[in-house]
Amino acid sequence: MRKITYGNESIRIDNGLFFGKGVFETILVKEEAIFLEEHIKRLNNSINELNIGEEVEIDYVSDFIRRKNIKNKALKITVTEENLIFSEREIKYQKEHYEKGFIAYFTNVLRNSTSRIVNFKTLNYLENIIEYEICQRNGLNEAIFFNEQGYLCEGCTTNIFIVKNGKIYTPKIECGLLPGVVRKWVIDNFDVIETKITKDELLNSDEVFLTNSLVGVIKVSEIENKLFDSKLIVKIKEQYDKAINGGEKYE
Repeated sequence: MRKITYGNESIRIDNGLFFGKGVFETILVKEEAIFLEEHIKRLNNSINELNIGEEVEIDYVSDFIRRKNIKNKALKITVTEENLIFSEREIKYQKEHYEKGFIAYFTNVLRNSTSRIVNFKTLNYLENIIEYEICQRNGLNEAIFFNEQGYLCEGCTTNIFIVKNGKIYTPKIECGLLPGVVRKWVIDNFDVIETKITKDELLNSDEVFLTNSLVGVIKVSEIENKLFDSKLIVKIKEQYDKAINGGEKYE
C-alpha cells in the first residue's frame, strides 16, 4: 500500500528518491479536472511499463480533488513504489503570454531517441528543469530539443507543432519525446502529419505552436530572431478553448 501524501507531509524513502524511479502527471483543474481520464490512463501505462507497482484509480483521484476542493489550480500527481503524492500550485500563464506568444531557443543538449524512458513522464526531469531555468534567466520561454540524428523532438515543457502551407506537422514519437495529452487532442481534432522535422524545416515554417496541459495551445512568436505568423494557430486555440471551457476564453 502506497503512502498517500498531500502538502508538507513526509514520504517513504524508496527508489523514486534514490534513482528517480517514479512518474508524474500535471493536470489542469478548472471547475473540474481537464482530461482527467487521459492523464490517469497515461500515468497507469507508465506505472506498468516501468514496473512501479499498482495502478492509480481514477475514482480516487476524482474524489480527492472534490474533497480538497481543488479548483483553478495545477494538480501534480507523483507516483513511486511507496508513495502517492498530491501537490498543487497556481497556474502562471496569463493573457499576455498568449498575446505575445513564446520566445524559444535551440538548446545544444540532445534528446536520446533510443532512451528507454524518454517517452514517459518520469522523475528524471532535471535536464528539462535546467533548460527551463536557463530560459527564465535569459528572458525566454522555452528550449527546443533535437535528437542525436538532428531531428526535432519537443520543448523542455511542451510538445511542438509547425505549420507550412496550411498543413500541420509534429515530430514522431520515435524521435524521442513525451507524447502529451494536449498533443493527442490536436492530432485527434486536426489533420496532423507525424514526421521527422529538421531545424531548417522548422525555421522555414510559417507558424509554430506549443502544447502542454497547463498552457493549452500557445503560439511561438520568435525562435532565435526568426519571427512566425499565427493565423491557423488562432483557430486551433479557439477550438481548444471551447473544448475545455464550454466556449469561455482561456486565459
